[in-house]
Amino acid sequence: MTELLVALYFVALIVSLLMKTPIIKGPWLFLLRAFFPNWKFFHAVGYVPHLYARSAVELASGELQWSDWVLIYPRHLRRLSHFVHNPDTNLGLAQQNMVDHFWADLHDLPEGSDPRGLVSYQMMQRLCDQVLRTRDVNFTHRQFELRMVLDGRTTKVDTQVMMTSPVELAC
Repeated sequence: MTELLVALYFVALIVSLLMKTPIIKGPWLFLLRAFFPNWKFFHAVGYVPHLYARSAVELASGELQWSDWVLIYPRHLRRLSHFVHNPDTNLGLAQQNMVDHFWADLHDLPEGSDPRGLVSYQMMQRLCDQVLRTRDVNFTHRQFELRMVLDGRTTKVDTQVMMTSPVELAC
């Protein structure tokens, strides 16, 4: 009986891999994607999406004084105690998963389309605001970039900017 169940499982698995299913789309569905990882990183080795942001303070003269670009998801130090309880790294992994979904959405977007209508774009805006607020609570403007980075063993080999947001007022 067990052999029959295992065989049926593999038949169902092969059938599910061969069947073409329609892609389900909708703005409400994007809110559920944070619970599921983006598995596109298994498709190829190479460039990895990184999110950078910078903030600006409006001076009395009306000019914007910009900060340096900040990597939104820097790697956290690992400790033995993190094996049991590691909320900061788990939050960072969820945020990087959002960046991966944003990259996939941009990649699938038709040429010339405005990405500001994407739910993942709006999530990136909020993520940038949250991270930049920890660095400077008084900033008035924000800008972020999605960069595709090719890492070597010790240094970055190449960086290509995939998208730069317009300068926007901070929330």
